[in-house]
Amino acid sequence: MFIFCSGILLLGCSDEESAADILLPDREPLFTLFPNDLAQNDSIAANLGHGIFMIVHPKATYQLSFDIDPNYEAPELQLFRVLVNTTDLTYHFNQTRTLEPKVVDGRYVYEFICEESSANLWATTLALDGEFFPGKVSNVRLTGEGAYSDHFSINLIAVGNIEEEIEGYSLNELAESMLKSFRKHYRNITIDTLYLKYAHNHPTLGKKYPKDEPWISGVSSEDMMLSELGGWPGSENALDIVLVHYIKANGVLGYSDIFSGNMGSGYGSTVVLGSHYITPYGTEEPVSISDIVETAVHETGHFFGLRHTTASSADLEKSYNGEFISDYSNLEDGIEDTPYCREAQMSGLLKSAASDMHNPGIQYRIRLFEKAGGFDIRDCPDANNMMFPTALDNMELSFSKQQLEIIRKSLMIFPH
Repeated sequence: MFIFCSGILLLGCSDEESAADILLPDREPLFTLFPNDLAQNDSIAANLGHGIFMIVHPKATYQLSFDIDPNYEAPELQLFRVLVNTTDLTYHFNQTRTLEPKVVDGRYVYEFICEESSANLWATTLALDGEFFPGKVSNVRLTGEGAYSDHFSINLIAVGNIEEEIEGYSLNELAESMLKSFRKHYRNITIDTLYLKYAHNHPTLGKKYPKDEPWISGVSSEDMMLSELGGWPGSENALDIVLVHYIKANGVLGYSDIFSGNMGSGYGSTVVLGSHYITPYGTEEPVSISDIVETAVHETGHFFGLRHTTASSADLEKSYNGEFISDYSNLEDGIEDTPYCREAQMSGLLKSAASDMHNPGIQYRIRLFEKAGGFDIRDCPDANNMMFPTALDNMELSFSKQQLEIIRKSLMIFPH
């Protein structure tokens, strides 16, 4: 869980430095760098020196690296814990350490171990002679190695009157099918078990989730992630998948924060699925058991740090000072053994993924309702990859070898 404050700055965990040595970010960081992300991240590179965010986890060992600019001396990397004032939503920065790089194969490499007690948001600057580094930063990578288990369990949490609304199967059958599919697709890690939970039976929150009402994500509560249901008492430190009646956005089957990183309670601890979806005509349609299960596996891929193989327009949106801007530096995931579909991006079909929910950073899986200029999205070379952004009927989906490697690394970074 990330740290919030009420305008109070906390002390860092490294040796104190004089104020003159500290170079704070000179802008509100707009971009976030995730461990083991292989995307191009040109926007990260352009902003690293003046301030970007990083997500870090306890006991994990990290290396941040980028290509050497031969025109300048090596810069110092300054790292700051980020504190958010919940009153006016401003950021405050508290320095944790200053690092000098090693030179490895033409790259500057900065190594550090996170000594936080929980997941945290950090920020960066690059300093040279007391000023912001004026050189070029390119090909940025953040690699992470964790010390936690490569096993995990799942809580499937049914919210509202799901059991009365599903058609042709029971929640127990859904749970059995989901566990089987997770074990099939996440084949290089171990899924211990899956627990079926009911929100109305939650020991402290049950009264907030009546079992005889449909729960609509984006309407029934302000928190569209239902984060308070994460970290279910008695089976904490699991992946919490929340199943609601439907998601109030056309064609959206499920969603997750990318690299959520929280297998406990609070923010970033949930993946959300719908048992129904909304068509462009405003009608509700049931989601098949296979689509719910595939969406669960897909959205969990995002939870563990995977991007869509082909970026939708929603993936390219960033929020800045209440406005939305587009960042085109990551049109695909950068993974060598996953192709991407330029034709799908050019066709405009994936614009429908930028739903009315407008929550940059959240990754949606959608069902398409149209074609564009005769282009058949099933012809995309990545259409059979589990991280393709749209649901397609009768496709045998799978992760690539490199995707599975990233998932395992992320799992072992997350405390659980």
